[in-house]
Amino acid sequence: MRRLLWIVAWMAVAIWSLFAWGAYGLLDFFGGVAARNADIVPGNPEAVEWLSWALMTLRGLGLGAIVVVWALVSLLILAVPAVLGLFLGGARREQYVEEWRGPRGDPRTSGPFTSSSGQPPIRRIERR
Repeated sequence: MRRLLWIVAWMAVAIWSLFAWGAYGLLDFFGGVAARNADIVPGNPEAVEWLSWALMTLRGLGLGAIVVVWALVSLLILAVPAVLGLFLGGARREQYVEEWRGPRGDPRTSGPFTSSSGQPPIRRIERR
């Protein structure tokens, strides 16, 4: 269940990232076009310079705001499965190890082998 939550959260972050990337690109493109064509509106050269500077500043602030909002929303999306994972609990890793290897214990006293001396059989290491 926890793994499914994380998979869904990362997919949501990917979709959110694509949306934010698109907004970033559109703002970058249209902000640049507006700043380059600032001379169309006023006829005064000082007003053109001021308007171009203002549009470039707004463009830069907008691009920074998009990155900050993207990061905050991504963290919020990833916080949801982390918090839900704490409440849901889940299987501990030791339970899986026990199922795979069998119950833990002293290998000299219990095991699948039977030896008259009580010692485990010697394993040979083969060289290739």
